[in-house]
Amino acid sequence: MYAKKQNRVRPRVIGCFATFLAILAIPGLYYGIQAYLRSEPITPTQYIAHRGGPIHAPENTLSAFRTAIQQGVDWLEFDVQMTKDDELVVIHDESVDRTTNGMGEVRNLTLDQIRALDAGSGEQVPTFEEVVRLAKMNGVKILPETKSAHLYPGIETKLMQELEELDYVDQTVVQSFEPASLDTLHRLNPDLNFCALYGPWQFDISNPPADSQFVCPMAEMVLIFPSMIQQAHREGRQVFVWFGVLEHPLMFRAMRFFGADGLMSDDPLLLVQSVAP
Repeated sequence: MYAKKQNRVRPRVIGCFATFLAILAIPGLYYGIQAYLRSEPITPTQYIAHRGGPIHAPENTLSAFRTAIQQGVDWLEFDVQMTKDDELVVIHDESVDRTTNGMGEVRNLTLDQIRALDAGSGEQVPTFEEVVRLAKMNGVKILPETKSAHLYPGIETKLMQELEELDYVDQTVVQSFEPASLDTLHRLNPDLNFCALYGPWQFDISNPPADSQFVCPMAEMVLIFPSMIQQAHREGRQVFVWFGVLEHPLMFRAMRFFGADGLMSDDPLLLVQSVAP
């Protein structure tokens, strides 16, 4: 009797184990194919300090940008918005509430009002011009984002004017989640380089606005669908990636393995230490 029960149980165990192995084999096969078809990076690793690197200094401040430069980044990434009196400032949110000791919408405050605020550790909210001058002095490229551009009529004209006056167009790639903003900049100066940004669950990065030379999908989406990088490279575009929650050395190396040209991190020092040869 006992032997009969054993004989019935054994096939079920074997069947469950086989099913388990099959389930494991599916992602293994998928990523095996992706690894085989992967696209080599177009350039050496480009290290990008996201908002200057808020792990080490208050985000989007001159202190953060100086620290990131010392840590060996190639690019400073930051957000550009416009004040009530039409001045360009470097701040991420549409309001000053989170990142300063003040309150209010950026578009409803003057430059003087915003400059009077503490952006952390005694730092001021910098102007776009200040960040460009700092980058230029140190030979670092910039990746400004026209943030919430639809709220600021004329922001593209102002940004283009300042870039030209500071003679830093050639060292700049302007990025945005808003296609209309990139299209406007392209009309103002077709020689400027652009980067189209993509967020969660956006997998189609073909034919970006303004015929952007760069695309920047979310790293977690690339992990799901690595062939996004292959597609962009086939079109002659470089790929930068930004990280949502999986900002880890293993993720940095995975993105580089699958062909990402540039990696954007809140912790530039960790990024450089994790990926540098």
